[in-house]
Amino acid sequence: MACRIIAFDIWGELAHFRRFFTTSSPLTFSFPPPTTVRGIIGAILGLQKNEYIEITNRLSIGIYITSPIRKLRTGLNIIFTKRNDGKFEPTLFKDKKGNDKKNVRTRIQVEFLKDPGYRIFVAGDEKLLDSLLNYLPYHKTEYTVSLGLSECLADFKFTGEFTAEEVEETSEIHSVIPTRKIKNISLSNQIKLAKERIPIYMNAERIVQEYDNIVFETSGKPIKGAFKNVFHIKETGENIHLFTVPSQQMSKRSFEKDAKSG
Repeated sequence: MACRIIAFDIWGELAHFRRFFTTSSPLTFSFPPPTTVRGIIGAILGLQKNEYIEITNRLSIGIYITSPIRKLRTGLNIIFTKRNDGKFEPTLFKDKKGNDKKNVRTRIQVEFLKDPGYRIFVAGDEKLLDSLLNYLPYHKTEYTVSLGLSECLADFKFTGEFTAEEVEETSEIHSVIPTRKIKNISLSNQIKLAKERIPIYMNAERIVQEYDNIVFETSGKPIKGAFKNVFHIKETGENIHLFTVPSQQMSKRSFEKDAKSG
């Protein structure tokens, strides 16, 4: 089965894709989960917060790490937001704060990715792909693009439009890939593998419907072995996995092109 794929590179100085099991000291995933990528696409197209999930769930997403994974931790000062009676208080007035020391700020440790870079592959809904082609090649967006947090601004570059063919098995994979699609991995070459459990897709109520265990090479090198049911891009020779939302979960709403995109 052949499909149409659009690819773009995205990078920045810092990124933070918060792991779902961390609270007061947030840790980050090593790459943007498909749920985050859908938010990036929504920002490019100018989709509203209450609609982008439902619309972008019609897309399949591939993620290729293009820069080595490097992480750092730093302290952030955030506003102490509890009032004397325990309610929300976002101001900087000490006499309104709820702890004995009347702290205006509190300090937390946050993990960031340093100089991250990724290649994003997008397939699926033809109208959405056509709309992306009105933005990506011209370096246009409706909203500012970031890597997780709004403070982690990102830049991007259109890579191209390609044709991909689904193959039953391949000996090399370039993108991140679920463990269930790995038959075996060759450790003969020098690679650094890691595994993370990430959210795959959310419903319109922003509730995660599926998680999966993902394997990746931390410096972006291809992984050799045996991998099943992936896509081969004819023009570049890359083999990638595409994260696809199950059809029964996908919205049937039609997507009309934004008149401003022309």
